[in-house]
Amino acid sequence: MMLACPALLLAAALQAAPYTFPPNVPEECRVRDGLPNVLAKLTAGETVSVAYLGGSITAAAGWRPKTLAWFRAQFPTAKVEEINAAISGTGSDYSACRVKGDVLAQKPDLVFLECRVNGGGGYEQPSVEGVVRQVWRDSPRCDICFVYTVGHWMITDVQNGKAPWFTPIMETIANAYGIPSIDLAPEVAQRVKDGSVIFQAPAPVPGKLVFSGDGVHPGDGGHEIYREVIARSILKMQGVGQPGPHELIAPLGAHPWETAELLPADRQTRSAGWQPVDRTADPVYRDDFGRTDAMLRGAAKCDKAGETITVKFDGTTVGLSDIPYGQPSNIEVSVDGGPAKAFARPQTEAIRKYARFFYLPELPPGPHTAVFTVKDLPAGQSYYAGQILVVGKLLP
Repeated sequence: MMLACPALLLAAALQAAPYTFPPNVPEECRVRDGLPNVLAKLTAGETVSVAYLGGSITAAAGWRPKTLAWFRAQFPTAKVEEINAAISGTGSDYSACRVKGDVLAQKPDLVFLECRVNGGGGYEQPSVEGVVRQVWRDSPRCDICFVYTVGHWMITDVQNGKAPWFTPIMETIANAYGIPSIDLAPEVAQRVKDGSVIFQAPAPVPGKLVFSGDGVHPGDGGHEIYREVIARSILKMQGVGQPGPHELIAPLGAHPWETAELLPADRQTRSAGWQPVDRTADPVYRDDFGRTDAMLRGAAKCDKAGETITVKFDGTTVGLSDIPYGQPSNIEVSVDGGPAKAFARPQTEAIRKYARFFYLPELPPGPHTAVFTVKDLPAGQSYYAGQILVVGKLLP
């Protein structure tokens, strides 16, 4: 029997070990364990599904379709299919609750997770780790890559060699799980520094590339920079790692969101005053229809205070998607018969009636009953309730 080469054994051991990249230092590409499964299938000319899980930057006709086109050009014999799982205004928390139905149900070979700009609603670490653990528990051979987009508030930190907030959380998880990460900020920040790029401007600037009009969402030229960085980073991952199932390590956090789901409006226990929303004609629901319909997926509305939604679950928290608009509505939530906690739901955008969502503070793990009550409802307004977001498992 031939003995394994010591150098190969050492390489395998190093690959399996946690990585020690400094989480607080920005770096364009950290290959770690790479993308061995999806790159092997692409090279062999097989069918590959690439999932893009993120917010509005990913939802735009930008880096997502540009990188998809790059995959198809770089690997012309493969069939590259897209899973567009981007919803404007969502981060890692919402992603953890919907990854099962929006991504894993379609059996992806690669999942890009983009959530640095939108954050994780105060649940950054458990939700990002929850996405990772859900993906690998369901599809152990699916590769994952973290992609970090950039907002105007990050540029100075990156130019000074400091990773923006949320990055260290994701990088700590990436180090532990061996997940490659691609940070798009260093290239953009360097071009801003050398004067070839204006990060934010309301109109074109002669001789310069204007990255963004609003300081967050890139224009086509900005998305092209993103595509360039992602393409060269993926090329660095070729030949790294061996195809095979990813193994789940012990969780880093006490309660990662690895069991989470969405409870549609028509499956909720509601009081008698709720009515289904007409998705085709309701003016509030249709005001920002694409985002609202993706986030609420149908809704129920009530026109008077006192209406309730009751959720029984075994887990650590629960949330609700809705459409805050007009004058603020006030929601109260009581858990296990305890004192109600108030949640004001003001409209935060001047132009559009954007769908939003909120969560309760973390609860002790175990069975709970949460009762959402419409406490105050301004005259002439309705309250629109969408999906219940459950971190845990529903109970009968």
